[in-house]
Parts: sequence; structure tokens; C-alpha cells
Amino acid sequence: MPPDSHGLYFYYHKGSRAEAIPRAQLRDFRGAIQTDGYGVYDYFEQQPDVTLLGCMAHVRGKFTDAQSSYPSLAQQATRYIELLYELEANLKARHATAEEIARERQSKALPIMDTMEKWMQVAAKDCTPSDPLGKALDYAYKLWPRLRRYADNGIYQIDNNAVERNQRPSVIGRKNYLFSKNDRGAEDNAVFYSLLESCQIVGVSPLQWLTDILQRISHDTTEQQIQAMLPYNYKKSQE
Repeated sequence: MPPDSHGLYFYYHKGSRAEAIPRAQLRDFRGAIQTDGYGVYDYFEQQPDVTLLGCMAHVRGKFTDAQSSYPSLAQQATRYIELLYELEANLKARHATAEEIARERQSKALPIMDTMEKWMQVAAKDCTPSDPLGKALDYAYKLWPRLRRYADNGIYQIDNNAVERNQRPSVIGRKNYLFSKNDRGAEDNAVFYSLLESCQIVGVSPLQWLTDILQRISHDTTEQQIQAMLPYNYKKSQE
């Protein structure tokens, strides 16, 4: 997630993960969308001004799972991927600019990915599609064009681990959310999660923000005034 992110939001629609949900949420979106291989996002490959990115961490996880049945082949895959992550770590340690990151990825990361792609084509002959390794290879190969796109722009990420980490509290607390009792309660919770997590992302104390806003907001507060109170705009007004 870029450092100037305006925040994030949680969306609840009757607990569904069906294709209609992201289509409705992102119907006017223009930019990059990074996901795992969940098929409902395939739709965005065909949308103008949308760049669909893959997640290398999910690919690595598939090959890690396959090590019990095909240790040497699966480990070879993870070695290729670790080279990509080593490059990312070096770029971060150097505080490289977005332009430098894109240039390094294109000159160093893409050749590694090209080599791995050729290796996958050969490795697929040594297993069946139903084997764990076969499934890992199929998963990676289908997503390969999306995975390569992170080299196009230095602000893109090699994976969506940051988003996964931010979602973890929601997953851990899933049983507690049963007490929302109805869809309206779940939607209200999603609003609160969005606002408080956005505070964390933009660097505002959630307690400070909530205490201040609750003292200032009222029934006659205008939409423009409410927008100015959102965490990102609130922080800007405090600088």
C-alpha cells in the first residue's frame, strides 16, 4: 500500500464473495487491483484503465505446500521466488525510488521470472495436474502475466501481504461478528472498521480522531464537512 494511501474500507454485502460484489464495488475504479487467484477478479482483466496484479506470496505458498510430495522440484520453485524477494529487500534497504525499483525489477527480476517460467513448463511433465505440485504449477502459470506486472511500476508490490495482515484481525474476530445479528449491524461495523483502520494507515491516533470527531459532528453537519473529517483529510488539516 503506497505511503500516501487515503486509507482502506471494509465492505459487507450479506457475507457474499460472489463476482457481482467486486463488480459493483469497483465499477468506476481506475488503477491497479492486486489479488490472489480468486476467479471472480478475472473480469477486471478486460476492463479499460485497470491493471490486475497477482500475489507472489500466494504462489510461494502453493509450492511450499507441494514440498512434502515433490521436495526437490518444489524447492527449486521457492528458490526462484526467494531471489525475487531478496531483490525487493535490497531495494527497500537502499530506500530506492519508485523509478529505481521499476528499473531494477525489469533488469533483474523479469529475467528470473522468465527462467522460472521455462522451468515450470518442463517441471509440469514430471507430475500430474492433480498432484500438489501440478496444482501449484497450474496456479502460478495461469497468473504469470499478472505476476510480472509488478515490474511495470515501482509503487506496485510483489504481493498483497500488507492487505492480508490488515485483514487478519477481521478473520480472527469472525465469531464475534456473529453478534452483529443482522446485515445492517454488519454494515455499520464495516463502516467503523474502515474508519479506524484508515486512521492506523495514515498515521492518526484512532482514539484522538474519534474523540475529536464525536465532539464536532452533529445532525446538521454537511457532507463536505464530513469529508473533511475523514482520517486522511483530518491528518492533512492537523499538519
